[in-house]
Amino acid sequence: MAGREGVPPASFPLEVRDGAIEKRKISLRQIEVFRAVMISGSINGASQILRVSQPSLSRVVKRTEDILGFTLFERAKGRLIPTKEAGALLDMVRRVYQQLDELGETVERLTRGDDGLFRFGTTGSAGRCLVPAALARLSRDLPRLAYQVDVLVLGQLIDYLQYQRGECVVSVFPIRHPLVRTKALAEGDLLAVVPRGHRLADRELLLPEDMAGERLISFAADTPHAAAVSELFRSARLVPRVGVWIRCVETAIALVAKGIGIAIVDEFAVADATAFPISVIPVAGGPRLHIYLSWHRDLIRSQFFERFEDALVGALQAGRPSAPHYAPRA
Repeated sequence: MAGREGVPPASFPLEVRDGAIEKRKISLRQIEVFRAVMISGSINGASQILRVSQPSLSRVVKRTEDILGFTLFERAKGRLIPTKEAGALLDMVRRVYQQLDELGETVERLTRGDDGLFRFGTTGSAGRCLVPAALARLSRDLPRLAYQVDVLVLGQLIDYLQYQRGECVVSVFPIRHPLVRTKALAEGDLLAVVPRGHRLADRELLLPEDMAGERLISFAADTPHAAAVSELFRSARLVPRVGVWIRCVETAIALVAKGIGIAIVDEFAVADATAFPISVIPVAGGPRLHIYLSWHRDLIRSQFFERFEDALVGALQAGRPSAPHYAPRA
């Protein structure tokens, strides 16, 4: 039976009565009141500690004595004198409170991520700027949490989520699989990356025809970036002149910085590209890309997953203050 206050009861020593074994059970609230009276030496003192009226505490003490079957306090000239049984009970209550303190410390360690590990995957574009910005935010709140960041290519994503090697994946394309849930967090534009000093470097906006004769550093044909670039030029009835095929956006940026050609990438990949000798220019007429967060649909999302999603959205909003579309967390 639950304690009168609705708190799961604490069990105390067994008593044999009429041949039957009966457990004496008192609630955590009754334990709290007993402890406060013992510490303060009076109902009035306990009332001040617990900020509860004296009559209410007196009723709790009387009810506790009724349940236990023995007297806890002798009343003498307005004072409460603990009985021998109360002294023995206090020793046990001290141990209970010590265990509650240890429980509280364990909860705090779990909340802070002490000795914890949050593992997730990311594709190259999201992993270049967005993921580090999100982890910087998360690390400020959870400095003791450890992270494992797995940089993945397209062919690894399904297995990574299906076998739950990590809790989630951040990507610039949706992951379509019956066991995977995918959520769009933000949408962004295609941007052209050109070497500084290039004839296009000072442009404020580029059209497909502006880039048609340029040597293009483009992505392998089976990648979402390649599909976006193809759509961009196809809409203008042009064929790009691809001079270098690559798979990683980091490689594209490095090649552009060396003057090998120009590249068209998603805006998330170049949110912080000031360290490179490149110019980043909006492209007109291209499809919009998104940042997606994906996870196994049977996964029970940890508190770290939830907070990581919040950090991702916060990093997106901070890095792109004018961006209009952000998905709230469900």
